[in-house]
Amino acid sequence: MKTRFKLLISIVLIIMTIAGFLYENDYAMLEKEVNIKTKQGNLEGFLAMPKEKNEGIVIFVHGDGPQNATQDGGYKPLMERFAKQGYASVSWNKPGIGDSAGNWLDQTMDDRAKEVEEVIEWAKQQKTMNTEKIILWGASQAGWVVPKVQQNRTDITAAILVGPAINWLRQGEYFTTMEMKRAGKTDEEIQSELDKDEQASNLIESGASYKEYMQKTNDKSLSEDRYTFVQKNISADGTEDIKKINSPVYLILAENDENVDSKDTLKTYKEWLPETQLTVKTILGVKHSMLNPYLHDSEFLIYVSAILAPKDTLISKVYLDYCEEIVRHI
Repeated sequence: MKTRFKLLISIVLIIMTIAGFLYENDYAMLEKEVNIKTKQGNLEGFLAMPKEKNEGIVIFVHGDGPQNATQDGGYKPLMERFAKQGYASVSWNKPGIGDSAGNWLDQTMDDRAKEVEEVIEWAKQQKTMNTEKIILWGASQAGWVVPKVQQNRTDITAAILVGPAINWLRQGEYFTTMEMKRAGKTDEEIQSELDKDEQASNLIESGASYKEYMQKTNDKSLSEDRYTFVQKNISADGTEDIKKINSPVYLILAENDENVDSKDTLKTYKEWLPETQLTVKTILGVKHSMLNPYLHDSEFLIYVSAILAPKDTLISKVYLDYCEEIVRHI
């Protein structure tokens, strides 16, 4: 009898686990792979359509790195929230990722902005999509991309910017400082590293070749492609573009951001955008990625959460709720 009871309990637990897994990976939206044609080549895209009302679209603009369309599924919990409010989400593999043509490391921030505009024009040609409302969502490095698009167009309803960077060099200095503090380095050690970084940056800005850079710095952290990307973008500063933004901005900051200096970002946006155009929200307890605070310090928990329960445990609920609230009231 006891053996049967244990077996029954085991079966129930297995069924509950499978049911939970299926629920957590079944999003309330219609998912579709799409091919986005641009002048630079085709982009492998991802479209998440709402199941009921069709209010508008959200264009996702990646941060740094070789990002695929859904950030390995990490965007889906947010896309589902947008879908529940009637918004389609459009994202794509960066050039050179998957079947997207090109190489994202060849792009400047202006190139990235033009790419976003081409995606918008593509979306306008799709009969199934309502483009009366166009919202740009962008994170981190997108802080140098989205304002360029906003100042260049009159059809952008609003932008949601998550931890956007302002100045390439200041961000690098902040990132290095925070990284070394986590490692327990002294103020003297941190300053020494910052001085070394400054010398390397000056060399990159001077137009030095990759070979010359390697000979003088022996920096093994940069591949030649990455070096080219840095050299093209090291002078990036969003201030002038921010000044010319002509649509609302919802600025979302992480309380414990160790990648981007939230104070610098907040100061810049408040200085150049009127209160009527700027809405600011700081999400408490989270870091740059907006992950659930309980997962931050464990790669294992992040991995398990991403597989077993991404919808309810991977991303900060406060952040997801707020993003959904934004589109509900636009």
